[in-house]
Amino acid sequence: MEFAWTAEQHHSCEQARLFALRELGAGSSEPASQSQFLEAWRKCSQFGLQALNIPAAFGGLGLDVRSAVHVLEGLGAGCRDNGLLMALGAQLWSVAVPLLQFGSEEQKRLWLPALAQGKSIGAFALTEPESGSDVFHLRTRAVAEAGGFRIEGTKCFVTNAPVADLFLVIAATDSNAGYFGLTALLLRRELVGLEVGPPLRKMGLESSPMSEIRFEGLWVPRESVLGEVGGGGAVVMNTLEWERGCLLAPALGTMERLLQETTQFLKLRKQFGRPVIEFEAVGERLAELRLRLEVSRLLAYQFAWMKDEGLPAALHASMTKLYVSESLRRASELAVHLHGAAGYMRELEFERTWRDAMASSLYSGTTEMQHNLIAESLLRPTPHRPAARSGEAGR
Repeated sequence: MEFAWTAEQHHSCEQARLFALRELGAGSSEPASQSQFLEAWRKCSQFGLQALNIPAAFGGLGLDVRSAVHVLEGLGAGCRDNGLLMALGAQLWSVAVPLLQFGSEEQKRLWLPALAQGKSIGAFALTEPESGSDVFHLRTRAVAEAGGFRIEGTKCFVTNAPVADLFLVIAATDSNAGYFGLTALLLRRELVGLEVGPPLRKMGLESSPMSEIRFEGLWVPRESVLGEVGGGGAVVMNTLEWERGCLLAPALGTMERLLQETTQFLKLRKQFGRPVIEFEAVGERLAELRLRLEVSRLLAYQFAWMKDEGLPAALHASMTKLYVSESLRRASELAVHLHGAAGYMRELEFERTWRDAMASSLYSGTTEMQHNLIAESLLRPTPHRPAARSGEAGR
């Protein structure tokens, strides 16, 4: 596998970093107002971030997965607004990709250009009050009625819901069929019977809008189905794979920034007549931070390469999600600790980044879920790995 970056890819990554430094500010520990969020979203769309993984035929940039991941890495290096990064990733990997892979031509032409241009915002609604990781036992029901479906139920912790125009909703059309009883539906915000709850207050990621959504007698035509009736299980598994492998791509840049800023601080700060960085205990922690960054990069780059080559990558998605999320948490903790009392102050970014990082072990499958999935893979026969298809993107 080839991880070398071309000059163009390097340039795109650096331009994303500079754009973030110039336009997206330092982030805030307070919730963003809707107008502030939408202004940042508009700036991102003008730069082309929402268009990264959408083909040119639908108004996007059509980047391969490796290039998109590298751009997001640069964005994370320059952007301290982790909530905005979360919101962008939720649309890129959990709405745009399922539309590309399962949508009809009409659905693609209706929604993908609007998503790419920042004119519409998408949200993926899967989690329910009593169904987190157990995604095949949902209580939201879609009952066939009059050439369409009548939907009843509640979804919670829906990223982008307060500002979303499009909801990709997973509902049960056959409660006894498990995986084959789920159906994915595309729902417009203005539909009668769809109610978006008030924004939720969170420990971190405060600038990422999130709320509950409820369906009360909502009827939609059959054309709202994404893919096939009963095909929602495939949409879920495919979407979770993309989320786990790519949602934390900006964290690579965040960890690099934390390492650089912490190293510089420790070079300048002196105790007992010498720079703090010269103390062995401090050096050990910096070495851990550097190692976690490099291994996280390798896992994320490998996942992106596998998707570009059309290789099965569910296991690698879980490994990437697990290691990068735990490394982001550890890097944030170390940044606070190595800055001493100053790192605990809200004037610096470190305590906020630590709070933001805590969520990374919860969304898209908890740390425990990823451990279970990786362990379960060892109980199955090792599959034959097909040869990579040179130049063919698994999109």
